Amino acid sequence: MNRHIDRDRQIIYCDRNYEVRPLGLREAPALYDAVRQSVPAISEWEAWCTRDYALADAKLFLQRSIEQWNVRAAYDFNVIERSSGLVVGSVAINQVSQLNQLANLGYWVREGHTGRGIAVLAARAAAAFAFAKTGLTRLEIVAQAGNLRSQRVAEKAGATLECLARNRLVFHGEPRDAKVFSLVPSDLGISVPAAA
Repeated sequence: MNRHIDRDRQIIYCDRNYEVRPLGLREAPALYDAVRQSVPAISEWEAWCTRDYALADAKLFLQRSIEQWNVRAAYDFNVIERSSGLVVGSVAINQVSQLNQLANLGYWVREGHTGRGIAVLAARAAAAFAFAKTGLTRLEIVAQAGNLRSQRVAEKAGATLECLARNRLVFHGEPRDAKVFSLVPSDLGISVPAAA
């Protein structure tokens, strides 16, 4: 599938409270603020999130996000609280394998905004986008075995737990066991046309 998807026009979810869409480069300070507010919680599970995270890191991430979108290697979105304009979360489709029509689905929510269903909303919106627009037929959510919050999001998003995979992730140089969940189009009620 060789569809061009206009990144700048991709609002994949919108209701009266939240909008899920890619961020532009000019929004790097908003992303930086969200990450900095959340370092203690996110850094427990994500190696990229450290106390040294800087505005330059947010800018670099957004620049790479645009580049990866253009070559269909990853699709990054953020959740924006419409009333305040705050970035309150992020969801990504990355590690795309066009050959096997699969990718990874990851998410995080800003500290102080957890427990509101934001990650579930974002995960389902990103999955629907992936299945409808990119030709992917499988998404994997891989959560460290101890990351119960992320696992609950996967379950609430309709994903199926497939296994506990030994040494599935490397975190700060150490192999970690992880639970692997999957989402396929039928989980969201999406039918995929058969290949010709």
